[in-house]
Amino acid sequence: MLVDVVMPQLGESVVEGVVVKWLVEVGALVVKDQPLLEISTDKVDAEIPSPSAGRVTQILAKPGETVPILAVLAKIETDQGAGLPAEPIPEHKWDEETEGMPGHLARKTGPPIPAPPRVEPSAPAPPHPPTTGRIRITPVVARMAAEHGLDLSRIPGTGIDGRVTRKDVEGYLASGQAASAAPAEVRPAATPAPAKAPAATPPKAARAPMAALAEGDQVVPWTPIRKRIAEHMVRSKQASPHVHIFAEVDMHKVAAVRAKAKKEGENLTYLPFVIHAAAKALREIPIMNATVSEESTVLKKDIHIAIAVDTEKGLLVPVLRHADRMSLKEISAATDNFGARAKSGKISPDELSGGTFSITNPGIKGNLFGTPIINQPQVGILRLGQIVKRPVVIDVDGEETVVIRPMMYLCCAYDHRVIDGVVGNGFLYRVREILEAGDFS
Repeated sequence: MLVDVVMPQLGESVVEGVVVKWLVEVGALVVKDQPLLEISTDKVDAEIPSPSAGRVTQILAKPGETVPILAVLAKIETDQGAGLPAEPIPEHKWDEETEGMPGHLARKTGPPIPAPPRVEPSAPAPPHPPTTGRIRITPVVARMAAEHGLDLSRIPGTGIDGRVTRKDVEGYLASGQAASAAPAEVRPAATPAPAKAPAATPPKAARAPMAALAEGDQVVPWTPIRKRIAEHMVRSKQASPHVHIFAEVDMHKVAAVRAKAKKEGENLTYLPFVIHAAAKALREIPIMNATVSEESTVLKKDIHIAIAVDTEKGLLVPVLRHADRMSLKEISAATDNFGARAKSGKISPDELSGGTFSITNPGIKGNLFGTPIINQPQVGILRLGQIVKRPVVIDVDGEETVVIRPMMYLCCAYDHRVIDGVVGNGFLYRVREILEAGDFS
């Protein structure tokens, strides 16, 4: 029996992923839960395990290819007794130097595989002589050449038969040679015209002009996870009319609780207090604990707060489930655990999905305030600002007096399609009230 290996949903808002590399070849025997390939998304890099034991009979997605969720990546034959072919299955190996295109498969047995389609670049702009002949390249290289305005005939190829590979193009860009070369237009093979987008689809943002490279400039290609983060952020701004509101919070009672806990051997940061207050406010104002589904609002029963964590690979947002049921100490322990495991790459895909509201904390160097972008399909996000001691005027027994207090700005961004101003302001005001009351029981 053939079993499909499919692209899983690695996070609630993830719709696709990039195949980084295969860890097995066609014909390989695998056991259940053995890692088959590496996938990268805007949420996480992960290994996809085998759904069952058997033999890999087909690999359907190439390294570097973007595939949607639930797409079939490979097929595994599980009937070792009768289902396998009489002759040995030919072994295939992806040629990483040439982007793993079908024409670059090295087959040890069986008939040859056709070469990849040819791409003919148009004549480059003067003063360079026109490019002659056909240049065999992959679509990946063609796209990079078009984006950067490169004349591929000027780039030495290190691939099979002198073909220009992705690594060759990246090296050429990093060397700065592209800055002095006249831009060339690479025209890929003709493709069918895309279907006209519906009127409701937001227009694509215009491509930013290419900046000229100077000597010493370094070109750093985006990683797959950085590309997905960029796409997710742009899509959020296009989809949601963001409204940003601010509250100034007196944190002196929070500071007192922290000082008491420190004497008892516990080191609490300010983040768990804000999570605790936000979870309580979300319970009281449920419309803020919602997601958007087409033209409907889904009021979520459970409060699962997503906490942004910065890592070397980019931003990860693990989810603190049932945050409203947790004590302050439990929230603190959970956030510390998330931070440590996210930075060591040990966050699982399941921990990055299901968030109903987000909180981001830039840390002690976060500046006074910032305006966060909503984590779609949620309708709200809260951002902590830097805590600064400064003089404030308070009322003491009917008399105004100036005191020094630790003050913090909170910024809340909400989706104006769903949240009206009264509700959004009321939510942030309630978070402020809870923090300033200092009751975290």
